[in-house]
Amino acid sequence: MSLHAAKGLEFPVVAMIGLEEGALPHARVREHPEQLDEERRLCFVGITRAQERLVLSRAQYRQGRGLRDRTAASRFLAEMPAELIEVLDYSG
Repeated sequence: MSLHAAKGLEFPVVAMIGLEEGALPHARVREHPEQLDEERRLCFVGITRAQERLVLSRAQYRQGRGLRDRTAASRFLAEMPAELIEVLDYSG
């Protein structure tokens, strides 16, 4: 389900996958920085859909067009209160 489609709905558990620069916020923000606030609002929509548990996930690497690229964590992760976040690293 997209973040746009989730507006107005709630779920016991919400998993937001792909919290990386270029995904959330979307890559278009590089060319249109004025859209950053809208991307932040969309992220907030996803977060506030969770009634009991919220899982946020990012990959350290993504593969596209046959190339493996290192990703940067979404700037929105750094804006969240550290005391409310439990970081689990399964990258090995």
